[in-house]
Amino acid sequence: MTAWVLDRDRLAYGLRTALGAALALALAWALGLEHPQWAGMTVWAASQPVRAHLIEKSAFRGVGTLVGAVFGALLAGLAARTGGGPALLVAGAALWLGLCAAAGNLLRGFAGYGAMLAGYTAVMVALLDSGHPQDVLPLALDRTATVLTGILVALGIGLLLTPRGAEAEIPRRLRRSGAGVLRDVAAALRRPAPADEAALALRLAELARLDEEIDGEGAGSLAARREARNRRETVMAQVAVLLWLRARAAETRPDPARAAAVAAIAALYDAAAPAPERRAALARAARGAEPDLRRALADLGAALPRRDEGPAPDRPPAPLALHRDWTAAREAGVRAALAMLAIGAVWVATGWAGGPMVMLGTAIMTSVFSTSDNPFAILPKVAMGQALGAALAIACRWLVWPHLGGEAAMILAMLPFILLGGVMTGVPRLQIQAFDYNMVLLLLLQPAWPLGGDLRHALGVGAAVASAPLVAWLAFRLIHPPSAARRGAALLGAMVREVEAMAARPEAAPASRLRRARRWRARLHHRLLRLIRWTERSGGAAEAAARAGLALLLAGQAVLAMEARLADPGLGASGRRRLRLACARCAALGRAPGRAARALAAAARLGGRDAPLLAAAAEALGANAAFLAAASGPIPAARASPGGPARGSDA
Repeated sequence: MTAWVLDRDRLAYGLRTALGAALALALAWALGLEHPQWAGMTVWAASQPVRAHLIEKSAFRGVGTLVGAVFGALLAGLAARTGGGPALLVAGAALWLGLCAAAGNLLRGFAGYGAMLAGYTAVMVALLDSGHPQDVLPLALDRTATVLTGILVALGIGLLLTPRGAEAEIPRRLRRSGAGVLRDVAAALRRPAPADEAALALRLAELARLDEEIDGEGAGSLAARREARNRRETVMAQVAVLLWLRARAAETRPDPARAAAVAAIAALYDAAAPAPERRAALARAARGAEPDLRRALADLGAALPRRDEGPAPDRPPAPLALHRDWTAAREAGVRAALAMLAIGAVWVATGWAGGPMVMLGTAIMTSVFSTSDNPFAILPKVAMGQALGAALAIACRWLVWPHLGGEAAMILAMLPFILLGGVMTGVPRLQIQAFDYNMVLLLLLQPAWPLGGDLRHALGVGAAVASAPLVAWLAFRLIHPPSAARRGAALLGAMVREVEAMAARPEAAPASRLRRARRWRARLHHRLLRLIRWTERSGGAAEAAARAGLALLLAGQAVLAMEARLADPGLGASGRRRLRLACARCAALGRAPGRAARALAAAARLGGRDAPLLAAAAEALGANAAFLAAASGPIPAARASPGGPARGSDA
């Protein structure tokens, strides 16, 4: 029953957004814009419950709208000049939409949102008035002016009424996580023992959640972006420490003095001591430690925020090389373009009046939900919201407006319908439907006096708009069906191929080897965290994914260690053959992880400083051989997961 109880915070957000939409509608009408309802739609689309997010989303919405409107106007002008007609419009819009959907999957945060907006804005400008190509430029200018009006109103309302968020939440969790990791290091230095893999998996899962949340934290200003980068550097530094625990903790020498120093630093983290104090303590604890632990502790210090007064870190933080899902981007682009071409072909062949509306709705749905792992759970709810919006728009137009005497009265009569959307926003069960209800309501209600049109045409357009989510559902089902399981499997396969590529060139030049090592290590760390999140979303065993990911990280570290050993001119012929064989086996890790594990175990028997690392990698690969072998097989078919992220979770 709690799903139907009003959420006071969401209700307040919904009502102030609804009032902002009504204000933007009235202001755009007073300015003489032809489609004032688009200003109200923009308020709903640009508003955010978090102040910093509001600023950045508004900025990217403005840029995306401008770029899309320009492309749509150019496309329509080209079609009119060449005589290409609707066929050229559909082909050009489909290509542009596909490119923008792909870009939206590659970019992060609201930049991705702006890219997708540029795609379907062009569809709106090029197709909604395709019967009057001479009016496309005025339509594009009107669309841009109304959107900018809505953005300004959304910014004004949001900055005045949106409460400031609890900005310290992520830093607090990062400090707690760092304290826990350091206590684990202190325990390993007191009494060396094999790492508890279940505990490591839990820590990695928390870091994976933090990494995902950081994507939305770099919004609003350059300072916020620097803070977000700092936080991600801290996450990656903690991953490196966990990797040290997995690879080296069992073989390290007891060091009670260093253990006490590291435990004291954990207490500084718990007490939220200033960053310079923690950085200095980490630098002292790192001095004299074995090389891998020294680097891990130094990276923790280098990743601490650098805006505080105090000495600069002794070294720059480890580089960031974030994962980009090129496969998902390609599939999203192909899906959006093919869906647009299919509906456009029907429209061109039949001249169906509702065709442009269906194409617009499908363009929006196939773009926006392409970043979701389970659009199948969301789109039916979207369809319900759009159907309700279409029904009440028709009721307002044919039951209320005929009894009024002008446009001002028509706009005033829209207020109760708009406020209903604000109330729906406050009901947890209706939050997804509320957004689409408002968008379709405003899309179909254009306050223009005297009234025109006929009821039969209005019903057809309403049905066309409401059918778009169902058409998009079919597109997702038939064209590269997305799922968290498929994304997780693709990501694990990418990690396997990364290690294989590392092992395929074991004797590169030293400078090249160092650059590759830093880049590959950083990217593998981030991919491990993404793998854990996708596995959690699919309902799979996150601990198993974490174990397999750690095994790959250890294999990558082992390959780097063998590269360095092979560069030693004093290495004997027998040892060189054994290391080259181990590298060759790792270069085919996906096909035969067991053979790679045995080759690494043989290489570990050569002894040397890196022998414990090679042995740990061999043991981890052997224990996870079945899981890793599955990564090189076919990507699993999509299946509906129990839930899915709500609208607004940008990838």
